Amino acid sequence: MWTGIGKTAESFREAKRPFWPTSLVIVAYVAVLMGLNGCGSHNAGQSTSLAISSTSNAVRAGDTISFSVQESDGSSGQWKVLGPAANGRIDQSGLFHAPDAVPQPSTVTVSYTLNDKTVTHAVQILNPVPVINSVSPNSVRTAFSNISITGQKFVVGAQVLVNGLAVPTTFVNSGNLQATIAVGDSQSPLNLTVSNPEPGRSTSSPITLPVALQPIAISPAVVTSGAVSVNISGISFSNDIAATLDDRPLLLKAASDSAISAMGFIPPWHSGATTARVYSKSTGVEVATIPLSITPAAVPFDTAARFLTQAGFGPRPDLIQHVQTIGLDAYITEQQSMPVQPYTSADSGIISIIKRSVMGPNPLRMRVAWALQSFLVRSGISQQGTNFPFEQKMEADSTGNFRDVLTDVASDTSIAMMLTLAGNAVPKDPAQHPNQNFARELLQLFSIGSYLLNDDGTIQTSPDGSPVPAYDQTTILELSRVFTGWNYGPPVNSDYTFYGIDWSAPLVANEAQHDKGQKVLFGNVLIPAGQSAEQDRKMALDAVFAHPNLPPFISRILIQRLVKSDPTPQYVKRVADVFRDNGRGIRGDLAAVVRAILLDPEARAGDDDNGVSPSDGFLQEPYLFQLFVMNITGWTDSDAQPAYLPCKLQECVFSPTTVFGFYNPSHRIPGTTINSPEFQLLNDVSLVNRSQALWGILTGQQRGFRQISNAAWLLQNFPDIPDLVDALNHIAYHGRMSTEEQQLIVSYCNQLQTTDPLLPAESAIFLALNADNFTVTH
Repeated sequence: MWTGIGKTAESFREAKRPFWPTSLVIVAYVAVLMGLNGCGSHNAGQSTSLAISSTSNAVRAGDTISFSVQESDGSSGQWKVLGPAANGRIDQSGLFHAPDAVPQPSTVTVSYTLNDKTVTHAVQILNPVPVINSVSPNSVRTAFSNISITGQKFVVGAQVLVNGLAVPTTFVNSGNLQATIAVGDSQSPLNLTVSNPEPGRSTSSPITLPVALQPIAISPAVVTSGAVSVNISGISFSNDIAATLDDRPLLLKAASDSAISAMGFIPPWHSGATTARVYSKSTGVEVATIPLSITPAAVPFDTAARFLTQAGFGPRPDLIQHVQTIGLDAYITEQQSMPVQPYTSADSGIISIIKRSVMGPNPLRMRVAWALQSFLVRSGISQQGTNFPFEQKMEADSTGNFRDVLTDVASDTSIAMMLTLAGNAVPKDPAQHPNQNFARELLQLFSIGSYLLNDDGTIQTSPDGSPVPAYDQTTILELSRVFTGWNYGPPVNSDYTFYGIDWSAPLVANEAQHDKGQKVLFGNVLIPAGQSAEQDRKMALDAVFAHPNLPPFISRILIQRLVKSDPTPQYVKRVADVFRDNGRGIRGDLAAVVRAILLDPEARAGDDDNGVSPSDGFLQEPYLFQLFVMNITGWTDSDAQPAYLPCKLQECVFSPTTVFGFYNPSHRIPGTTINSPEFQLLNDVSLVNRSQALWGILTGQQRGFRQISNAAWLLQNFPDIPDLVDALNHIAYHGRMSTEEQQLIVSYCNQLQTTDPLLPAESAIFLALNADNFTVTH
């Protein structure tokens, strides 16, 4: 049977080849098979040939194709398109009219019926070939343009192609498309086509669209690092525009049809030049790449950040950029010219001093006042308001003369209490002497030290190698007689009066208790008999102020408190020379001394990588550590009451356990020759407590602190962990964090599994600020 069928098919193909397309033979053959099996026959047992063919198996919507039939008996049958009217129509001549739109499904069936026999043929309807008639506007004049394409046979899903690349397209109707095109900086004409989608994807003939771009400009042409605002002109604004500056996204805002304003951020340690890039978000087509210059800074970011660890309480972002702008020397001048801000009864003890140090406009004055109080030790009173009068004196004295410091120390009530100066009177028993506490500490701690010093601060020695004392017991006894007759005055200011003492009022003299006899200090300074307590005190303080030890002794301590714990003798001598003479014949000018300390070559040697020595810098004592962290993390919560963490870290300010304060200026790190007073406060317990305090500050778990938020300077400008770590490298490490350490922090934070979105950032900051390389400031 199958052999016979094969032969019949073969002879059939040969006979009909001139009239039927080869591709249609199978369809016709199926009809033959149906006849051979008795299906659709006119009469039982009778075989009739019936087959149809078409000029194509597919036709585009709206076009026509012809069908024909081969009838063995010459009779006339009926043509029909199966299904709904949307499938098209066919007339009785066999001309098939495809529908105007592709039906679903896209294949339709055409049938031919003769008597009781029906044969069918499948035809696929394809999308039409689009035709472009015109484009409006007829030329491109802006980098981003909305165009309207008028034509024919556009279908849903049609895409406008520009130089072969699809652009965002909106189907309006079969005769209109809207598209947004982005042009690069080329002026070459654009080749526009429209592509209809499958089935039967097709593309129109091209049309050329001339390009006559307006020039794109960005102003200003020179930007300052940090927060940046620029205007981009010559671009027709659309939602498809995007821009970056220094590879960081710009926030765009429409200003007009031909210009937009943009805001962004350039990391302030970037310098030299940057690049603005304008591009299409949807296509990535680059519209413009425009180089911009970054305003040269007076000093690099890293230098300014490091400088503020010496001239303030750590690298506060806004002050860093201010220092960058005006320079180190001008910043010192500006800070020292600011008036002293008075304290009031509304202030709240140490909390107010912390806030003023971190958030206030005059951190240099506050830092020098803190440095002075590190060795001008006094007694703290439980009522924190009693700290303000002495703090106020030190803030004023930080730009004054050290001779005034001596007077303030000798007349202060809190120092008088601690050193039993108040009530010190001539003993009734001539064999006894007045109290020596204040006299001894005035010399040993507050002014000249225990041993004679060379101009560079090194100790003078006798021929046998032993240190030469700066004074003897006779001078102490004589000086104790000078400071008799002083006591607390009557309360004047109720805001500072506690326990019946007005802590803001200076001591007053009681001449009846003052020793009016002759005194001799240092073996050669004569204080004549018969003088008042005030006259004796003035002459004694003048003698102390004139002592040759005073310049190197005080200069070295201030260097330690501001720049480095172990200054070289040469550094001490250079500063001491300024202490002796500020260049205008004035001795003891603290403003000049502080300037000399901060601008000395040894202080500034660490501003570049080559100048750093392992023995440079200082360990951040607890008070500085807390304030440094608050500044770096952008603490600005004026309503909060930050916990006074140093009390937990063995440095409860204004409450030292001894008259020697919290550390000895001569302390050396055990096992080394490095002088570092702050290491006296460092041990295993304090290290753990410091870490816990740091985590509490960052997460808000420490009383008085709120969790660092996205509004903080660091997180707002550096939301990604790698960028954040890079920022910490510059703001906290002055560009010296090792690549390995940065990679370890990034790797650790990126692998954290947490539902807290802030945890990775908190962890990155914690790891950076908990490291030894941060707590030891170089």
